[in-house]
Amino acid sequence: MKITKVEARRHSGDAEAAYVAEIVIVSVHTDEDIVGTGFASAPPGAGVLFQQIIENVLSPKIVGSDPQLTSDLWDRMYHEAIPRRGGEGIVRICISALDMALWDIKGKAAGVPVATLLGGHRDLIPSYANCAHHMAPEELADRAASYVAMGHKALKIRGTRGYVTPDEAFDRVRHVREAIGPDIRLMVDVNGSWDVDTAIQQLKRWEPYDIYWLEEPVPPADIPGYARVRARAGDTYIVGGEQHAGLLEFRTLIEQGQVDIVQPNAAVTGGITDWLRIHAFATAKGVPISPWDLQMVHIHMAAGLPNVQWIEYFMADNALLEFQTKLFAGPVVEEVVTEEGVFMRAPQDPGLGLALDPEVAEQSLVEG
Repeated sequence: MKITKVEARRHSGDAEAAYVAEIVIVSVHTDEDIVGTGFASAPPGAGVLFQQIIENVLSPKIVGSDPQLTSDLWDRMYHEAIPRRGGEGIVRICISALDMALWDIKGKAAGVPVATLLGGHRDLIPSYANCAHHMAPEELADRAASYVAMGHKALKIRGTRGYVTPDEAFDRVRHVREAIGPDIRLMVDVNGSWDVDTAIQQLKRWEPYDIYWLEEPVPPADIPGYARVRARAGDTYIVGGEQHAGLLEFRTLIEQGQVDIVQPNAAVTGGITDWLRIHAFATAKGVPISPWDLQMVHIHMAAGLPNVQWIEYFMADNALLEFQTKLFAGPVVEEVVTEEGVFMRAPQDPGLGLALDPEVAEQSLVEG
């Protein structure tokens, strides 16, 4: 089987929505009429850069090759397309989209979900609910309580500086904990927006509210800061990785930052191929993985590999993924509610199961 053509098409959401992004859909065609699909999210107006990098810079490195040789093609795109670390930044995100499409082809060619290609299987994947809505504390508490009423036993809220002050973040935690009770795991994400002192002092204030984890307490480059926060975090786990990319950064985060859980995102770090390298290293070090976002793809890793603790679940009411939820008709997430929480059923369709809603795709297509 050979790759014959690569296409990248831009789709844009409602410009008046709370969170706007362009989604670049990548289609990798083969001479056996198997088409692989991947995608990348771009800031508004930047999708054209992603499109040009994918079609003009990266695709010449893989057209004519066997799409099933994912490691070889990844190395070729990263090292040869733009030599001397040119594969970083947005280029790496573009590689991610192409790599997803290549794995989609591998699964479709074998007639199995990508999860099966990874060598393992579990029917039900545990999840935690993303409840990172920017609402007043009382309103956020009501939303969190509604998620618990649906069966969720773990959820995450946001306290990011720039949206709320540390005092407002404290109030969010206090109101949400009172609303959901003591038995629900409560995580807080601050997106790397605090310094070490703020993180440590806030953890002290939150001690009565039993925070399960604090996510990205300091900027991603502040590895010593991660270690200092971890040393003073008590029973709260310190986690991170959504803004890190590549094995070197994750090795540093694990060995020097001493994080308890890592959160690699296949859309950021270079696709499934690079994600698997991080998974292997973290597993060897005994550090659990809880991938950030991208539930449509990460569900395959969670179903097919050990040491994936759970995946982050964005529901339809979450504005962060409003456009993505509309654009993609598949895979359909099937929930299974148990006494232990909300689980997702393992994917069944060949490949990644990504499918666009034809009407939304046509209406949102950016020409040119």
